[in-house]
Amino acid sequence: MKVGTYPKVTSEIGYLEKVILHKPGKELLHIYPTYLEQMLFNEIPWLHGARKEHEQFIERLRGEGVEVLLLDQLMEEILRDEEIRVSFIKENLKESRITEPFTMEAIYNYLLQLTPSETVDALIRGLNKNFVQNLKKTKSLSDYTQHSFPFYIPPLPSMYFTRDQGVMLDNNILLTSMVYPVRKRESLFIKYLTYYHPLFSNADKGMEFSLPKGLEGGDVLVLSSDTVMVGLSQRTTEEAIEKAARHLLIDKGICKQVLVVQIPFKKQYLHLDMVLNQVDRDKFLLFPGIENKVHCYRLTSGYQDGEGYIRCEKENSLRKLLENAFGFSIQIIYSGGSDDLTSSREQQSGSNNILVVSPGKVVAYNRNEITNEILSRNGVKVLDFEGSELIRGMGGPRCMSMPIQRREP
Repeated sequence: MKVGTYPKVTSEIGYLEKVILHKPGKELLHIYPTYLEQMLFNEIPWLHGARKEHEQFIERLRGEGVEVLLLDQLMEEILRDEEIRVSFIKENLKESRITEPFTMEAIYNYLLQLTPSETVDALIRGLNKNFVQNLKKTKSLSDYTQHSFPFYIPPLPSMYFTRDQGVMLDNNILLTSMVYPVRKRESLFIKYLTYYHPLFSNADKGMEFSLPKGLEGGDVLVLSSDTVMVGLSQRTTEEAIEKAARHLLIDKGICKQVLVVQIPFKKQYLHLDMVLNQVDRDKFLLFPGIENKVHCYRLTSGYQDGEGYIRCEKENSLRKLLENAFGFSIQIIYSGGSDDLTSSREQQSGSNNILVVSPGKVVAYNRNEITNEILSRNGVKVLDFEGSELIRGMGGPRCMSMPIQRREP
């Protein structure tokens, strides 16, 4: 792994050089039918199949010269420092639902005696009440009420969707804020990597600020060095967008405009990147079912009596919002073709959630055959792979990747 280089992302389409992934692990074995909705899954993935598919994803990326960095390995490297490991364990326990002090102490002592690799694995896969009972001298109420929720440390089955955990904006890292409690601990991993791994030694760490609940990386598209697009969705809130916009536009001056696209608040859409993505300099892939259902806004900075404020203007259409931002005409490519049922079916299979590895070249699930063919006809090269198990977590290649370095053409 090359360290000490300059992590930087200023677009969605630059040549992808470094990306953080997480290969699905035993946390998927802790998804049970009773808790599917709580775990934010539609179905239970087959772990062996999901890992094989993820390996294909890695092969596609490495075949394009992308340096693939695995989150658990990066975490293991920094947790070799005992002081960092103790702090990391304590923060994870603080975010848990544990209130009983003897239970907290038992889990803390157990985690502390593990190796760095075992610590990472345990905090991702979760610790159930049956296991923790054996670490304690006496039982507490929660030990007897496993039917309500069987974990003291809940698993992180969505961990393989690293996109949501943090966003590289130029040379700055935005630590996100998950809307659902089951995912809240995920951002701790990126936070610790940001502060303690040499990979981020040259990154600007001044972007840590307290966000209101609900700003996830799947709703953030880095369109250029001065333009960021954010989705207002089921997972990202107005309050979080407004605070992030103030930080980006006024406090840090990282960009000149924040484009906001409000999509229907429906589970099947989740994030902006499940319905809209840039695939080339002037080409966007859009799910046609939402084109006339979005509301678009442009946020910029303004000053009055020496005080900065966020100015908001409404745009009439998504096309106009994008063309005004770029200053040239754009082509919208519609996923799934002209048939509403087909486009809806493929959208739910992650057809729009592609990962750009270079201008006009994307990685996509092979199951979305119609969308992939449409992309090819429009000059976009598609590198496909199997994703029948991975999509059960409701995300595609873009969701499964956190780019930290792109090279602009």
